[in-house]
Amino acid sequence: MKKNRRPSTFRRLAPFIIPSIILVYVLLVGFGIEGSQQFSELAQGFLHGHLYFLHSIGGEGQDPVFFGNHIYWSEGPFPAVLLMPFVAVFSVFHHFFYQGYLKWLLVYGVLFFVYQIARRLRYTKGDSLVLMFGFALGSVFIGVASVSSGWLYAQVVCAFLLLWSLYEYYYKRRWWLIGILCGLTFLTRGTAAPIIIFFALEIWQNVPRTERRQQLELLCLPFIVAILLQGLYNAARFHSPLNGGYEYQLLGPAPATSRALGVFSLLHIPANLYALIFASPVTTLRNPYSWTLSFPYIQSNEDGLSIFITSPYFLYLLSQKWSSFDRTCRNLLLATAVSCLGVLCFYGLGRNQLGYRYSLDFLPELFVVFMIVYRRGHERITRGMKCLLLGSGMLNFYLLLSYIA
Repeated sequence: MKKNRRPSTFRRLAPFIIPSIILVYVLLVGFGIEGSQQFSELAQGFLHGHLYFLHSIGGEGQDPVFFGNHIYWSEGPFPAVLLMPFVAVFSVFHHFFYQGYLKWLLVYGVLFFVYQIARRLRYTKGDSLVLMFGFALGSVFIGVASVSSGWLYAQVVCAFLLLWSLYEYYYKRRWWLIGILCGLTFLTRGTAAPIIIFFALEIWQNVPRTERRQQLELLCLPFIVAILLQGLYNAARFHSPLNGGYEYQLLGPAPATSRALGVFSLLHIPANLYALIFASPVTTLRNPYSWTLSFPYIQSNEDGLSIFITSPYFLYLLSQKWSSFDRTCRNLLLATAVSCLGVLCFYGLGRNQLGYRYSLDFLPELFVVFMIVYRRGHERITRGMKCLLLGSGMLNFYLLLSYIA
């Protein structure tokens, strides 16, 4: 008599029911038209042969860049270029193409890459799903995936490119493609571009000397082209290849005062480091005159939230000895550190966010380090770690409800 295997199958799938529902909810919310649509608007400008917006995008809070009687955008151009074919098609039918229409596909790509990298690191299918949900929901990624504003759309594009390059590294290692992805990353968010350090070190350390130069050229040439293109883009707008327009942004008093210390400065590190490591949720009071709490009792801090609150599983890395990190992990950590330094030196905090969203410039590399180190010490993901990976997604979703309200 054959045994009924349904209860066993259900027990295997049960832990993923709630995370799957949350993920679908996040995708549906992110598909909406809420938020600022700067990159779709900029794509319209590109299609008309201009590097500026065709009309006003608003004042303070929208980060417009006023220069030479035109309104520009200080973010990298690639997210807008990516939208151009879709914006062009929708324009034929007199409809506006919202960033959220494309973002859900990029989020799916992020899920695919995390899952496939986990499988390459010899995790089981079930454990790979746990890690996939751990990154998508149990990190600041849940915040950028759920809102369709320009800044957050750009960070989804950035995470997609970073994980695609890491996926390519683990599966085919076509260095020319990795170089292109690194270049596109630079044209999206420059502070995420140091991932190329990891790939360059991997070539230098692992490729035979006779082939090393050729592989480095394949990697670096597209990246250099991207730097030149960004320089030309800056020069065409602001008459200097090194000027991205941040100094001309229309800002409120607080960020303007911070920017006066320098767009990038060591003076900004303490505030950013606090937001990355120490910031905690804020309480919701019944009224300004009472300390009695009301539902949801706690909510995300718009200035940031500690990475150890949004992704507590990273504490595992702090418990490991340096000898636990192999050469690949150390190369990844070096690229992470350089990117993190650039983020910490930036004058902005990324306000109106869930978690410290700028950490997504290096979070994919850090997550891969976590997967490598954890796999070296464990055949399977323990029940406690599964609870931490999936449970952090539940907490983040709880905070998300007040964030998107």
